[in-house]
Amino acid sequence: MTRFTILLTIISLALLFVAYGKGVGVIHGGSPLSHMYWATGALFAAAAADFFAIAHLARSERMLRQFRALCEKHGIPFEGLE
Repeated sequence: MTRFTILLTIISLALLFVAYGKGVGVIHGGSPLSHMYWATGALFAAAAADFFAIAHLARSERMLRQFRALCEKHGIPFEGLE
Protein backbone atom coordinates (compact mmCIF):
# COMPACT_ATOMS: atom_id res chain seq x y z
CA MET A 1 0.00 0.00 0.00
CA THR A 2 2.92 2.34 0.66
CA ARG A 3 4.20 1.94 -2.90
CA PHE A 4 0.74 2.73 -4.23
CA THR A 5 0.57 5.90 -2.13
CA ILE A 6 4.03 6.97 -3.31
CA LEU A 7 3.04 6.26 -6.92
CA LEU A 8 -0.11 8.37 -6.59
CA THR A 9 1.92 11.17 -5.03
CA ILE A 10 4.40 11.10 -7.92
CA ILE A 11 1.55 11.07 -10.45
CA SER A 12 -0.14 14.01 -8.75
CA LEU A 13 3.16 15.90 -8.74
CA ALA A 14 3.62 15.24 -12.47
CA LEU A 15 0.05 16.37 -13.14
CA LEU A 16 0.67 19.47 -11.06
CA PHE A 17 3.71 20.35 -13.18
CA VAL A 18 1.68 19.92 -16.37
CA ALA A 19 -1.16 22.02 -14.91
CA TYR A 20 1.37 24.72 -14.00
CA GLY A 21 2.70 24.70 -17.56
CA LYS A 22 -0.83 24.94 -18.93
CA GLY A 23 -1.51 27.82 -16.52
CA VAL A 24 1.53 29.67 -17.81
CA GLY A 25 0.24 28.94 -21.30
CA VAL A 26 -3.10 30.53 -20.38
CA ILE A 27 -1.26 33.73 -19.51
CA HIS A 28 0.19 33.70 -23.04
CA GLY A 29 -3.14 33.00 -24.74
CA GLY A 30 -3.58 29.24 -24.20
CA SER A 31 -6.75 27.34 -23.41
CA PRO A 32 -8.06 27.84 -19.86
CA LEU A 33 -10.18 24.68 -20.16
CA SER A 34 -7.10 22.51 -20.74
CA HIS A 35 -5.47 24.02 -17.67
CA MET A 36 -8.56 23.27 -15.58
CA TYR A 37 -8.63 19.62 -16.71
CA TRP A 38 -5.00 19.08 -15.73
CA ALA A 39 -5.41 20.96 -12.45
CA THR A 40 -8.49 18.88 -11.59
CA GLY A 41 -6.58 15.69 -12.37
CA ALA A 42 -3.73 16.80 -10.11
CA LEU A 43 -6.19 17.64 -7.34
CA PHE A 44 -7.93 14.26 -7.52
CA ALA A 45 -4.63 12.35 -7.66
CA ALA A 46 -3.31 14.22 -4.61
CA ALA A 47 -6.59 13.64 -2.75
CA ALA A 48 -6.46 9.92 -3.57
CA ALA A 49 -2.85 9.70 -2.37
CA ASP A 50 -3.83 11.41 0.88
CA PHE A 51 -6.79 9.07 1.33
CA PHE A 52 -4.63 5.97 0.86
CA ALA A 53 -1.95 7.38 3.18
CA ILE A 54 -4.56 7.93 5.91
CA ALA A 55 -5.99 4.44 5.38
CA HIS A 56 -2.48 2.99 5.59
CA LEU A 57 -1.81 4.91 8.80
CA ALA A 58 -5.05 3.65 10.37
CA ARG A 59 -4.12 0.09 9.43
CA SER A 60 -0.64 0.51 10.92
CA GLU A 61 -2.06 1.93 14.14
CA ARG A 62 -4.46 -1.00 14.45
CA MET A 63 -1.63 -3.49 13.88
CA LEU A 64 0.51 -1.71 16.49
CA ARG A 65 -2.33 -1.91 19.05
CA GLN A 66 -2.68 -5.64 18.39
CA PHE A 67 1.09 -6.10 18.74
CA ARG A 68 1.12 -4.24 22.06
CA ALA A 69 -1.79 -6.33 23.34
CA LEU A 70 0.05 -9.54 22.43
CA CYS A 71 3.23 -8.32 24.11
CA GLU A 72 1.32 -7.47 27.28
CA LYS A 73 -0.49 -10.82 27.19
CA HIS A 74 2.80 -12.74 27.01
CA GLY A 75 4.72 -10.45 29.36
CA ILE A 76 7.12 -9.15 26.72
CA PRO A 77 8.26 -5.53 27.23
CA PHE A 78 7.60 -3.46 24.11
CA GLU A 79 9.12 -0.10 25.16
CA GLY A 80 12.25 -0.67 23.09
CA LEU A 81 10.30 -2.11 20.16
CA GLU A 82 8.53 1.11 19.24
